[in-house]
Amino acid sequence: MSDQPAAPALPKFLDLPPAQPLGGTRWSRRYAAPRRARLAGITWRRVANAVVHPDGHVAEDDAALTEQDAAVLPLPAGGGVTIGQFLTGPLAAAYQAGLTLPFCGAPLSPRQTDILAKIGALRGYIALAAPRRFTSVTAPEITAGAPGPFTKQLADFLRAPEAAAKIRAAILPRRETEKFCLTNRASLTAWLRAKQVAVIDPETTRLSDLQSLLASASLVILADPAQSGLLGLCAAGTKILEIAPEGWLGLDARVMSAHFGLDWQPFLAAPPSYPLQGPLPFGSLVPCSFDVPIRELAKVLEK
Repeated sequence: MSDQPAAPALPKFLDLPPAQPLGGTRWSRRYAAPRRARLAGITWRRVANAVVHPDGHVAEDDAALTEQDAAVLPLPAGGGVTIGQFLTGPLAAAYQAGLTLPFCGAPLSPRQTDILAKIGALRGYIALAAPRRFTSVTAPEITAGAPGPFTKQLADFLRAPEAAAKIRAAILPRRETEKFCLTNRASLTAWLRAKQVAVIDPETTRLSDLQSLLASASLVILADPAQSGLLGLCAAGTKILEIAPEGWLGLDARVMSAHFGLDWQPFLAAPPSYPLQGPLPFGSLVPCSFDVPIRELAKVLEK
């Protein structure tokens, strides 16, 4: 372990196994996204006397009201960053590189606090309420792409031992971070629970419980792509059923499944729609919405 940045050679592309989507209309033509994914890469840079914003952004010429004589590593954190994103971003890159610099960023959520404590990186964390200038800033620049292989080392460390008793689990999108409003959230949740499927909210579930639930899952129904990083906590061979609105099936969950030897299968829900006449769905924070067809989903779970 050291405070020197390292940039290991990582593959730029990942070939993905074929997949046949379930559900969807005839217009979808069973499209399962590209068979080849560009992976996110890492480059490191060290900047002297740089300003770090609470969202993790680093600037060399911005103004800051406070200064601190410290060398730090910025970390995107706080309520707008899901646990899945937290596990697959700069934190995973720094963990793989073995950096021991203290992290700084927005005030941590309870689960983010648990994760940093688990890996021994909580002490010295600097919570930022406003931009602050530091003597030295080491920042990872992660290129656009699906989660890279640098996520594997952190996930392997956090994964709980596989349990003999198996469960089925589901992760639905949260209102605070969802891209499209899930209109039948209440009925879908009730139906899943009636089918003995544990509906997990990763942001409120204790880390130890979340680790145990995912390690013991034989099936994970994932309807929130922002939580794809959590799939690294599943045991090899776990079945992953990713639910996505038609036309919006991404690569993150598919790539994570390929990294960790999971059995990924997509399920296409209704395409996003916008109510031109009438109010938005109750509690919605975004204008577009979609619906998960429970009858079609039931047929898939009965197989």
